[in-house]
Amino acid sequence: MSTHHHAPIENPLAKRYLVLALSLFLYSCSLPMLEPPTGQPDRNYLLEWHGDTAPVVRVPRRDNLLIGPVLSTPGFDGSDMAYIRTRHQIEYFANHRWVDSPARMLEPLLVRAAEQTGLFHNVVEVGSGADVDLRLDSKLIHLQQVCRLNPSELQLALRVTLTEVASAMVIASRTLSVSEPIEERTPYAGVQAANRAVARLLAELQGFLTRQVH
Repeated sequence: MSTHHHAPIENPLAKRYLVLALSLFLYSCSLPMLEPPTGQPDRNYLLEWHGDTAPVVRVPRRDNLLIGPVLSTPGFDGSDMAYIRTRHQIEYFANHRWVDSPARMLEPLLVRAAEQTGLFHNVVEVGSGADVDLRLDSKLIHLQQVCRLNPSELQLALRVTLTEVASAMVIASRTLSVSEPIEERTPYAGVQAANRAVARLLAELQGFLTRQVH
């Protein structure tokens, strides 16, 4: 008695589904590591600066300085964390964000940095109702991780303008620009570099104010 072995019958439709599933799997594996699953919770980060521990000892001028709201260029006016891999193209980390827009987080730091110079009688923000003599306006040009460089770096630039309020005369204007190397290509390493860059930028701001009004 002979035994016959029959080859399995191929199902064209099942084979087609198998090819489609395999293609989708390979495509998902090729997605950038910067785009984690949408279900992952957001991680939120701060821009912080604690300044010098010892106050500057000098007799302050009688001027009151107003720190105006920090404006932003397009692309940097939200809480998204920006990075650059290709020239002229801005991208944002998925699931990694600033707790507020960088411009808004910079405002109280500018006030504190100006206070610590010891140059002014008072340093106030918009809405305080105080009479002021000088006004500092600023605009965030960019706060970005540049990944196309080797090593990657954090770039921060702020345009500042000091104006005499009574005459509306511009005393001085300057773009403060700093960069910090990023130790590894991760959002958190970029945050650490950003806070180092903020400390350097605020030191430059203090030097700018000292040269103009001291």
